[in-house]
Amino acid sequence: MRKDYTRFGEELRVLRTRRHQNQREMADVLGVTENFLSMVEKGKKPIPEKWIDILTDYYKLKEYPRQILIDAAEASKIRIKIDLKGKPLYKRDLAVAFEKQFGQIDEDAAQSIMDILSGLNP
Repeated sequence: MRKDYTRFGEELRVLRTRRHQNQREMADVLGVTENFLSMVEKGKKPIPEKWIDILTDYYKLKEYPRQILIDAAEASKIRIKIDLKGKPLYKRDLAVAFEKQFGQIDEDAAQSIMDILSGLNP
């Protein structure tokens, strides 16, 4: 993967090149400018939620290629949102504390948190 592209950006490039499209043509499909598409591919703009559905419909993607796009989009997120509306105070406090301390979490702490979260029942 090119270093200046996110995983999602690289998947978009694969979709385009396999169909002999350029960036402008894909931007037209997505209803955005070529510059905006480029910014998303490079992780400088968040991935619009509706893009997966637009790309799936336009390119008639089957389940597996669609899942690759979904996974790539998840791996390429530059921002997440947690809906705290109606959540109990302890969950709100946890989310706020996590956001404040996120930059201080080292690899060991991250692995410990992941272990705790993977042990929870969904």
